[in-house]
Parts: sequence; C-alpha cells; structure tokens
Amino acid sequence: MSVSSRLLPGLLLAALSSFVHAHGEAISIPAVAARDVPRALAVRGELKAPPRGVAELKFGEIFRLPVGPQGLEPSEKLASLDGKRVRMVGYLVPLYPPADDRFLLSPLAVDIGHEDESLADNIPPTAVMVQLPTAAGATIPRIPGLIQLTGTLSVGSREDAASGRVSPVQLTLDAPAARTLRRVSRDAAKAAEPRHRH
Repeated sequence: MSVSSRLLPGLLLAALSSFVHAHGEAISIPAVAARDVPRALAVRGELKAPPRGVAELKFGEIFRLPVGPQGLEPSEKLASLDGKRVRMVGYLVPLYPPADDRFLLSPLAVDIGHEDESLADNIPPTAVMVQLPTAAGATIPRIPGLIQLTGTLSVGSREDAASGRVSPVQLTLDAPAARTLRRVSRDAAKAAEPRHRH
C-alpha cells in the first residue's frame, strides 16, 4: 500500500468532517421557548431609560450615515462610547462553531449562513460580538425575539479566532446579564438532552 493510499481514508474522513461541520448537519444549538426568556433579557413593550451611567446605543448609530467614499466609518457617538457602559437591543445570533462564551447581537433576526462558503452570510455589518466575562459552561442557545443587554463597549476590529469572523464593535457583558445568560444556557442544554426511558 502506498503512502498516498494509506492517507486517503484519513483525508476523506477529514474532508467529510469539514463538510458536515460547514453544512451544519452535525451541529445542534439548543433553543429557548419565548415563554422561558428571562424578564432581565426580554424586550416586551417600551423600555425604560437605561440605568444611570449607561448610554443607549442603537445599531443605526454605529456607523456614519450616509456611507461615504471611505466605506463604513465609526460614528462620533460610537467613538465617544469606547470603554463605556451601554445598553443595546437586538437579536441573539449563535456562532458557528457553537460557543459558550460569545455570540453576535444583530439588528435583524438572522442566522449565520453556515451552509454558505466561508463567511458569505447575511449578518449585517453592524452586528456586535458579545462576550461573557466567563464561559457559560453550555452552548449559548437561540433566544427568540428582541433582547436587551448591558455591558462595556470596545471599538475596533477584532477577529474571533474560532470562527474567523471580524467584528468592528464588541460588548463585554455586565455581571448580571452574564449570570442570566449562563443560567439560560445551562437550562437550555439540560432541556435538549435526550431522555432515557427506563
């Protein structure tokens, strides 16, 4: 048996594994029912003003509008909030590969196009990478509807090593929001476990 014929099965297995991973057939992300979204995260009706010391940041305020010849540029408001606490409202978008310490917050209810090639998907450029200070211990689940998050804003392009995704803005969650998301993640993982019959 030649070296190439001995390597072929392993290469085929690696290629198949990459294909399955890229096309999402082996990836399962738990979901939370709308009724189980904690009040601290859910957006139901009009929000009160953010707490003292927390600024409201909307997705439409991230880049200068209209877009000029230089392309997307950070707005003055965004630059002024770098390193400060903000509240944002958007839709949780789980990452691929699944993560237990980060996700995207998007102005639109979308999914990462893991069936597309590379990063060719429908995630808006204003999507914010959200980081938990410590891992949840379970995959961040899909959460339906708008959610509200408060944390410290970081401005500047950063690449997520696991997914290769570059985000222009990052949000590190405050401790209460992070605790809530850790609990939701663990509960969703338990609910998704197969139940064994005795």
